[in-house]
Amino acid sequence: MTAAPRPPGLRPGGAAEIETGLEQPVHTISADQSQGTADLADFRLQRAVARLHRLGPRALYEMLVELGAQRLIRGDIEALVERYVTRLNPEMLLVAGGDKFASAPIHAVGGAP
Repeated sequence: MTAAPRPPGLRPGGAAEIETGLEQPVHTISADQSQGTADLADFRLQRAVARLHRLGPRALYEMLVELGAQRLIRGDIEALVERYVTRLNPEMLLVAGGDKFASAPIHAVGGAP
């Protein structure tokens, strides 16, 4: 360890992000902000899944096999796929609109309410 002086905000063995103000501390993020972040992440995942689906059943199969191998949950994935296939009726999904994701929400930015 060196005897050189530490920059302001640094403590021995600690990270300086919060003390120097370089990053926003987690406890100051509001519930609204974190919900918005979760909504955006969910929207992005939906769009990525839609793109994957357009690649066809082989791409989906390969992704599920890879996930099963990485997490050692292939049996769980197989059981879940079987459950979806046996319990979901494609015609009913189509009629109810359950075969597609909801369209992207549009929010006005600025302007009069």
